[in-house]
Amino acid sequence: MSLQIRQDGAHSGQYLMDRDRDELALAAECEWGPCLTIYEWEVPTLSLGFHQETTKLDLPRLAAANMPLVRRPTGGAAVLHSEELTYAIVVPTAGDLRAGAWLQEYVGISITEALCEIGVQAALDERGEALSPLPNRTSCFARTSRWEVAVKGKKLVGSAQRRQGDALLQHGSILMGNDHLRIVEYLAVNRPEERDLLRKRLDSKATCVTNEIGAGDHREILRAALESSFAKHYAEFTNRCATSKVSSVA
Repeated sequence: MSLQIRQDGAHSGQYLMDRDRDELALAAECEWGPCLTIYEWEVPTLSLGFHQETTKLDLPRLAAANMPLVRRPTGGAAVLHSEELTYAIVVPTAGDLRAGAWLQEYVGISITEALCEIGVQAALDERGEALSPLPNRTSCFARTSRWEVAVKGKKLVGSAQRRQGDALLQHGSILMGNDHLRIVEYLAVNRPEERDLLRKRLDSKATCVTNEIGAGDHREILRAALESSFAKHYAEFTNRCATSKVSSVA
């Protein structure tokens, strides 16, 4: 089954998360997918991972700023979605439990290749960082996980995944600009000066396309590069899943 690729525009965060969740459910019933969607957010929006507690956030500050808050169907830590391209890929037949890691690798390879094509010196982190204190558990971009994309050790893409039945959803943020750093304004802290420390730590751990290749609207050329690289490497992922299925039957 070939990969459908859908280039989409900007929508509300709730619509986007509902759509990702619903398409995973359809894929679990073999009524949808495989499909890659590339989209944007119509206004800056803060999202929490499926299991992340709202106690991590300063909710009064969030409300005062009129910042939308949504919960992702996947796990991971908080993300401020602004100045980014977001991808979501749903695959319906990934029954082998190793397929989650294979999907992470396939996505990482595809995004790395696309970023390199537009001039970003991206590299795939095959191991990821060990867990450490609070910042790693609060902001997605404070820590690089296995098979995520970085530039000279700084994280540029944050991703999360969920399985439902034999179907998998993986979606993630490709940082185009630095507005994600504003997330520290909405995190719960004990002292106001901690926000500056968190911002400096986050800035030291993450980067974006603009930082790497200069100012400009790079979204359209990156969209085209992503479409090409995801299509190019999809067969490698499906062949891996198919081979494992044959081996298990034998």
